[in-house]
Amino acid sequence: MRPTCRQAARPLQHKPRFRMKKLFLLCCLYGCCAAQAQTVWFNILGDPGNDRADTVEVDPTPVAVEGNTRLMRVRVSRATNRLNWDSLPYRSYVSEVVFDCTRQTARYVSVDYYTEPAWRGKPYKRVLYSHNELRRMLLRDMSPNPHQRIIRAVCQTASITSN
Repeated sequence: MRPTCRQAARPLQHKPRFRMKKLFLLCCLYGCCAAQAQTVWFNILGDPGNDRADTVEVDPTPVAVEGNTRLMRVRVSRATNRLNWDSLPYRSYVSEVVFDCTRQTARYVSVDYYTEPAWRGKPYKRVLYSHNELRRMLLRDMSPNPHQRIIRAVCQTASITSN
């Protein structure tokens, strides 16, 4: 028996629904993964909820590890507007910092500058620093200044092995 036009059209009606369900499930899965991938920052100093406090936070997951160096993300929000060493104004920034555990130093590799406190809005400027453009992470005018404590903590993780 030959299918009528109405019977032949039915399977085509269900295919778009299946595709939409599949697309919906993929979007849900992506949303769950993106929520899980959010960075959890470790607070070193200050209060990220207080715009008038100097705040320093570190992403505890290294971006890269090579020998005695670690590349990690550090973000800073200042209590007042500041100028960096190149006279760029900022209120907060997110940076990538290379920690040299042999020399016990830290230097900026990249910095995303924000005009608002607590990393609100979009960064207005991104600056990349080469090895020749030495910009040390010193966190000037912070009391107590946590930069040596951060370096020690980052470098002590070298002896930790995973399970």
